Amino acid sequence: MTGNTFSQDIGIKNGVNIQASYYNNGRVNIGWELMQTYPEIEAVRIEIEPGLGVQARRWIREAHENGYQVIATYHNYKVLGTNDREELIKAANWWKKNYAALSSSGPIVINLMNEWGDHDIDVLDYAEAYNEAIDIIRPFYAEPIIVDVPGFGQATKIAADAYEHFGDQNIIYSIHVYTSAFNIEQKRWLSHSDLAYLDATGADCMVGEFCDNATGGADWCSIIDECYINGWPLFGWAWNGDGADMNMVEPFWRNEPLAQTFTPTEFMDVIVDKLAGRPCYTQPDEACNDSLIGESCDDNNDYTINDRYNAYCHCIGIYTSELQNNTTGSDLILYPNPLTPAESLTVELFKITGSGQLSIYNSMGALLWSRDVHHSEQRLSLDLSRFQSGVYWVSFHNEEHKLVTKSFILH
Repeated sequence: MTGNTFSQDIGIKNGVNIQASYYNNGRVNIGWELMQTYPEIEAVRIEIEPGLGVQARRWIREAHENGYQVIATYHNYKVLGTNDREELIKAANWWKKNYAALSSSGPIVINLMNEWGDHDIDVLDYAEAYNEAIDIIRPFYAEPIIVDVPGFGQATKIAADAYEHFGDQNIIYSIHVYTSAFNIEQKRWLSHSDLAYLDATGADCMVGEFCDNATGGADWCSIIDECYINGWPLFGWAWNGDGADMNMVEPFWRNEPLAQTFTPTEFMDVIVDKLAGRPCYTQPDEACNDSLIGESCDDNNDYTINDRYNAYCHCIGIYTSELQNNTTGSDLILYPNPLTPAESLTVELFKITGSGQLSIYNSMGALLWSRDVHHSEQRLSLDLSRFQSGVYWVSFHNEEHKLVTKSFILH
């Protein structure tokens, strides 16, 4: 391979984003010493503005000196979400100009361009633009190229439909998951079904960015849980450099770019827990009362309905198929989730109409348990003491071919 003097294991590890480009012309102290205390962080995704290639060499060199895998991302804040093909070609030509210098500081995985393409981009336009850009990069880089899903990393169906039109499928699709993530076409918040679109293509996938920014109705935490179960690498937003307050450490670079010491913010545990595979709501509230489990509650989110306390007394919402909170759809409610074999799994069916069959499958698709349920039954308690640890799927179907499934984790 021409131009790459480093050999590397291309398997992507879990890590965090670094956005150093915005502050002090890129002259910032990263805080590697603190990062070293979190073994869950094994890689960094470094976003590089077009004019900061020289500074980025230092960031890459320091990352390797501290033992981290590096994903390098072309990032132009002025054109995020653009459909302009010329901007993507500019990114490819930037890589053509800068790859040798950047990789001289240590091996890098190319993320071609951050968040190119909006929610409405045509499938063929998306694929053809990337085909042209990838052709520019291939003469000097033969490893998988990370390709951001359009719509700010959220329009997974467009990316999935485009995959067959990629002339070069040696790519890794990257999604970006936040509470505010949504599916414009179907007018709903991002959900597990959006992961299924990509999964069905057979393409390698990863999560290039994720965080809980406390606005919106996407159940980001359980979506990230599923990505972890699927083996998709995860990159939390952001170690430092976020223009608002989603930084894992402080001081923020916008205030003190050359700080000598850093301390964790509230987002540190949020990100590190997901990198470690710890499922949502594994820490109970201090005032947890077991009598609340399964009872109604209100999480004050306008886009959720039928909220329930889970096993840890967290109020969690059941998400609607539309952005209005008065819209309901067929759904299974499972709690506690995750759970242990000593606990019973409660399945609520009040959002299911009609009689049918309830079944449990393992992660390989093998049927493990099944029983008929009558439309009058709204809550079942299932004994899982004979089940081994793993991921399972509960499925309901009836003669009208209605099929509803939901996963749970048994520790």
